[in-house]
This record gives sequence, structure tokens and C-alpha cells, in this order.
Amino acid sequence: MLDLTPDEVLTTTRTVRKRLDFEKPVERTLIEECLEIAFQAPNGSNMNNWHWVVVDDPDTVREVARVYNEGLDSYIASLGDAVGENYMGSIIPRYEKLSESTQYLRDHIHESPALLLPLMGGRTDGANIFFQASTWGSIVQAIWSFMLALRARGLGSAWTTGHLFKEKEMAELLGIPFDRYTQTGLFPIAYTKGTDFRKAWRKGTDEVVSWNGFSG
Repeated sequence: MLDLTPDEVLTTTRTVRKRLDFEKPVERTLIEECLEIAFQAPNGSNMNNWHWVVVDDPDTVREVARVYNEGLDSYIASLGDAVGENYMGSIIPRYEKLSESTQYLRDHIHESPALLLPLMGGRTDGANIFFQASTWGSIVQAIWSFMLALRARGLGSAWTTGHLFKEKEMAELLGIPFDRYTQTGLFPIAYTKGTDFRKAWRKGTDEVVSWNGFSG
């Protein structure tokens, strides 16, 4: 366990891509330990209406990575001309570094010691906002708790969603009942190269917070 305060864990748990150590194995027992912590997160009516698929077989990891990259290709194609300098995220400070690290993960995700796919029970396709919020609100906290648990132990991950453009293909690959579960993302699991992560740039409270009603 790293010598970090709760506030340090909360403010320095980053999306990690270029600093993932793809050469160091990760023990199943350690992943299970982080998952057990994640399962303590609140979820709707305490139904535990989720399933967590961990992939650590190297051949299957490579196939999952293939679907991930195909999904990202589909996403990029859907943007049309809104890429590069025209991408809406390009105004964010250090965007070029983010783009570079995203490509790095694309090039190396097939080397991940393990991958995690958290599944939430049910489908939100066409559902009303109440059902959508309730469903996502019953797993997002657990996923974030998992990432915090990784950080406290010297590991890292990245919340990726590119493969969701190929969600059915991923479901077929891993035998996921497509009509019963929604894939929430794909998370590489690896030790990090160093543990000295810092706070990231965020908009200040004066820009994004209002009191007793919306203003801004």
C-alpha cells in the first residue's frame, strides 16, 4: 500500500496510459482484492445488479484489444472533419499530450496484464432518464472505487469506451448476454511506472458551481 492520505488518493488517481507497466504481471488475488473493495460502493436497492469480466489470458487480451481498436476506428470515422485541431477537446490545456497518450494505449493495450469489463444489468437503450440515471448510478461508484483501490496499491488504469462502438462484437467474443447486460467500459490493469501522480487541470469552482439555482 502506498503512503497516501485519502485526499491524496482522491486527487491523484489519474487516467494512466503511457505510464502503465505492461511487462510486470498482476496477480489475480490483487485484482480480486480491489474488486471486493469496489463492491462496497452503493448501488440501487443493494441489488448488486452487475457482473465483472476480468480477462487475463494473453490470447483473449489480444482479441479484446483488437475489438477496442476497431471500435475507436469507427468512432474516429464518425467524427468526419471534427478531428485534430477541429476536435472540440483540442482547446483543453495539454490536449496534444492527451492525444499522444491515447494513441500510446491503442498501440499497447494488447500487452495489458489484465483487462476489466464492468457490466451493469439491463439495457438503457431508449429508456427514460430516470431508468438511465438509476442504472448507471448503480455501477459508476463501484468502478471509481476500483480505480482508487488500484491507485492505493501502486497500480493504474484508464476508463476507455471506444470499444462500445463494437459492443455486440465484444459481447460475442466474451460470451456476454447482450440483451441482459450493458458494457460500461474497458479498463487496462497494470502496475504504474512510478507512483508520483499529481493533481490535474480542472475548471475552478467559480466557473462551474452555483448556489440555490443555476447561473452561468
